[in-house]
Amino acid sequence: MKIKNLFVLVFAVVVSSCADNKKSETLFERLSASYTGIDFENTITTNDSINILNYEYLYNGGGVGVGDFNNDHLPDVFFSGNLTSSKLYLNKGAMQFEDITTTSGIDTSGKWTTGVSVIDVNQDGYDDIYLSVGGMGNKSEFPNLLYINNGDLTFTEAATEYGLADQGESIQAVFFDYDLDGDLDMYLLTGGGFENSAISVRPMQTNGSARNTDRLYRNDYNEQLGHPVFTNVSAEAGITFEGFGLGVSVLDANNDNWPDLYISNDYLSRDLLYVNQQNGRFNEEGLNYFGHMSHFSMGNDVADIDNDGFTDVITVDMLPEDLKRRKLMSGANSYDIFQIALRYGYGHQYMRNMLQHNNGDGTYSEIGQFAGIDKTDWSWAPLLADFDNDGFNDLYITNGFGKDITDIDFVKFRESRSSSFGSGGQLQKAVKDCLATRPAIKVANYAFKNVDGQSFTKSTEAWGFDEASISSGAVYADFDNDGDLDLIASNINAPAFIYKNTLTDSLGPDSNYLKVNLKGLKNNLKGIGASVRVYSDNTEKIRVNNPVRGFQSTVSTTLHFGLKNRKTIDSMIVQWPDGKLAIMRNIEANQQLTLSYEDAQELKDVPVKKPGILTSVETINYEHIDRFNNDYATQPLLMHKYSEQGPSLAVGDLNGDGLEDVFIGGSYGENSTILYQQKDQSFKKQELPETELFEDGQAVMFDANNDGKLDLYVTSGGTERYAGHEAYQDRLYFNTTSGFVAQPLPEMLTSTLAVTAADYDNDGFVDLFVGGRVVPGKFPTAPQSYILKNNGGNFVDVTAEVCPFLQNAGMVTAATFKDYNKDGKVDLILAGEFMPITILENEGGTFKNKTEALGLSKTTGLWNRMAAADFDNDGDIDFVAGNIGLNTVLNSGQHQALKVDFADFDNNGYVDPIFSKYEEGAYFPIATLDQLTQQLPQLKKKFLYYHRFAKANTSELLQLLKTPYQTLKAEELRSILIENTETGFIIKPLPNAAQLAPVNAMLCEDIDQDGYLDLLLVGNDYSAEVNGGRYDASFGTTLLNTQDGGFKEFPRKRSGFTLKGDSKSIVKVPVSNDDLILVGRNGDTIATFKYSNKNTHNSNTK
Repeated sequence: MKIKNLFVLVFAVVVSSCADNKKSETLFERLSASYTGIDFENTITTNDSINILNYEYLYNGGGVGVGDFNNDHLPDVFFSGNLTSSKLYLNKGAMQFEDITTTSGIDTSGKWTTGVSVIDVNQDGYDDIYLSVGGMGNKSEFPNLLYINNGDLTFTEAATEYGLADQGESIQAVFFDYDLDGDLDMYLLTGGGFENSAISVRPMQTNGSARNTDRLYRNDYNEQLGHPVFTNVSAEAGITFEGFGLGVSVLDANNDNWPDLYISNDYLSRDLLYVNQQNGRFNEEGLNYFGHMSHFSMGNDVADIDNDGFTDVITVDMLPEDLKRRKLMSGANSYDIFQIALRYGYGHQYMRNMLQHNNGDGTYSEIGQFAGIDKTDWSWAPLLADFDNDGFNDLYITNGFGKDITDIDFVKFRESRSSSFGSGGQLQKAVKDCLATRPAIKVANYAFKNVDGQSFTKSTEAWGFDEASISSGAVYADFDNDGDLDLIASNINAPAFIYKNTLTDSLGPDSNYLKVNLKGLKNNLKGIGASVRVYSDNTEKIRVNNPVRGFQSTVSTTLHFGLKNRKTIDSMIVQWPDGKLAIMRNIEANQQLTLSYEDAQELKDVPVKKPGILTSVETINYEHIDRFNNDYATQPLLMHKYSEQGPSLAVGDLNGDGLEDVFIGGSYGENSTILYQQKDQSFKKQELPETELFEDGQAVMFDANNDGKLDLYVTSGGTERYAGHEAYQDRLYFNTTSGFVAQPLPEMLTSTLAVTAADYDNDGFVDLFVGGRVVPGKFPTAPQSYILKNNGGNFVDVTAEVCPFLQNAGMVTAATFKDYNKDGKVDLILAGEFMPITILENEGGTFKNKTEALGLSKTTGLWNRMAAADFDNDGDIDFVAGNIGLNTVLNSGQHQALKVDFADFDNNGYVDPIFSKYEEGAYFPIATLDQLTQQLPQLKKKFLYYHRFAKANTSELLQLLKTPYQTLKAEELRSILIENTETGFIIKPLPNAAQLAPVNAMLCEDIDQDGYLDLLLVGNDYSAEVNGGRYDASFGTTLLNTQDGGFKEFPRKRSGFTLKGDSKSIVKVPVSNDDLILVGRNGDTIATFKYSNKNTHNSNTK
């Protein structure tokens, strides 16, 4: 007997040891239904009447809700069912649960329940359950359900009594105090309404008449009934925009301490941001806050990803990570239809996940591609939470769908059968027969570890999420009260996932935590809407008690903070919805606290916002106008336009009055403009006549004829005219007593951009370099660049004699004459699109290419602008080069070059560029098949089906085209510092803030007056093609010199340098008391900032 017992004990120890070893391999351990007692499965069984053709939301799935229904401090869980009845499970401890559905009185059989909202509706101290109801059939048969907790684990349905029996095909309800009167109101997210076209471009319905308009219910306490009764106040509150709603989150978008609403909408309807007006009304302002959004938005979440104290927004879409699946579901957005949608107010929408970073100044930068979380397939519930207790919020995303109906071959089959059979029974049968063969989309749910607050590492397998599924709603909570967050996800046609977090099992030094419960007043007992901020090690972590998160689900109201190796925190501040604060200091980690409203106090001393170093002013009365030109009509495969690159700015004293004036480049159809500075610091505007024929590129002011006055050289660029048109001739204007007079130049019928001036041959006259930008219709063929020698005011093209390399150097965007090697002669440094940082060394009046010898041949990039200065104060010239950045579809993330192969493959006179990036071991075209066949119709016969195209890499595609071609590569997409040292050049990437959008221009200034030059960067590109989407994440960037060969970001709220728009140029203009910084924005006004730093270097850059 003793031997037997000993054997059992040893066996148990061995099994336990094996289990522990297994747990240590992954962060999460999936627990079986037999262990947990949770056997819920959201079963969807299809037939002739129940199928995806008859109900497009058939496979959207159910939600999950967390609540402590018996107040035993163990979080319980509720699952909503579609064709399956919902279930309630009571937490018994140690990740084990008991199904109490039958005894609870909850019965949703026959109801298609969707969103789960766990909330104490009647504020009696017990969590209730509000269920959204949708589904097929007569909508009047499906009112929403409210189950009131009776306090004994039984529930009574009372939606009608409480005024909450809405019949609008609901998706999710969120309870929050929108009017800050102390009680909880309700916003109801509504889907359906498919009688309104879901995908066809049409005028938006914004007057509240659409059936798929959300609702807002105000909490009106009924004294006679002794509980709230909710009143629909949608119209009077401004909730009037239609949408196919799938996600809702409460947030404070503008930092005014009033709750706003983010609504993610499916199909054509765009996401909405309802901004609280503090008077019972909301204004929809999504387009004012977000430059672009997900197209088919599913769930969303709001949390702070970088510990800056401001909450960020994530929305998920349906873009697959798998290359083949991505190509099988990626058609081409029509540029023309996209423009129509913009005019109707649908905004810029692209099919991928979006991570909107809150900049803290009323702007959001979308950084999903930079963060690496943009492609997670058909996604539903994004959850931002600190799963590894390292202090940063990580990301978990559920995904999957019951049938792969986005395969374009299937879509085209359905369209072809529709044209053959019409809309009758034959069509239905043909499509259903085909649909029966379609597989489910089953992939593993995604996990991303937050590395540094802006970039994430995919950790799906490493964290134990390796099982393919069709998952929908999901929640996190510390179900076993061990200090880490566990996960539960609802699955279609499979048991729910129950994941135990094993982090704190070993009680390691980096797994410290703090949990906070809130105790509010009688009408908001759990402090919904309150925020908690934790401060330690100069970091700030914020959690906001808004439990509706992700998709159709409610997480725990216990707020969780990961503290990594911190055993104590310095301080904690609780802000209640009414603005009162409570402060605690020196708090021990690894405990659960309850914070009470009774301890809160009024904020007596309101902190005064300190002004930034720069102050926005309205000094310049000028608006740039850029007339529409469709560059994609001739070259559909371009990645962006070349006709929207202005306005340029140049600064100098043109009239000799001692005041600096400003030249503003005009676009085609508009004259160039000169702003003459007046003694009262105003500017007088004067147009340069007869310049409307040209699309101005850059300009340079210099004394061309040595008469003591600044003359003006303006490059002529763009692509509005055919190659070789007279409108591409550059212009030189002599500054005379009668005004600016055009002077003859050599014939230069090239679309140019960059220009720089210096006396390279030391003859006493300033010479010019002019960079060819693009050959219209023949991108990326290298245009001609020029060296113009100044012979006493007459300019001669000496390119062939002085530097023949420049006749085919590439698409130049930036140029500067600088003596990089301190030999007393100015050298020529270039940058451009698909060019390396190019060093042309001056060898006594001729230039030799030293790029490769200096180790810069691998710096090929998509360069936009360059600045030259001594950034490290070592006596030589360093360079900063602005690139496209890493927040782009062009970034493969695999340290492989972007490439473009090009030729006139179809012999029509236009060059056909095929962009490719490296994925899954080979280069594949970025363009969709529809895009490629638009430019190369001969490919239609080669790829009759998308399945064939999805497998074809670029090499195979080029073989099919059977035409000799050329190749260019961009090996570096980052904006960089090129440090000039005694041993050569060292490449250093600029901080992350400079990698989120193209850097189009920069200004070198000693912002903090420490004797080292800092940087002001501006950028974006609104002209990018409509599939990858425009670049709009830059709102101005200030980088401070760290004095050790690098830069660091200076927060925008401290610098004051904030601006929206497609910024193309930046200059400093000295005025009598302060300096002005001017930013040229395409199709917009000139942004102007007052700058009071007088101890600076005058360093306007090209």
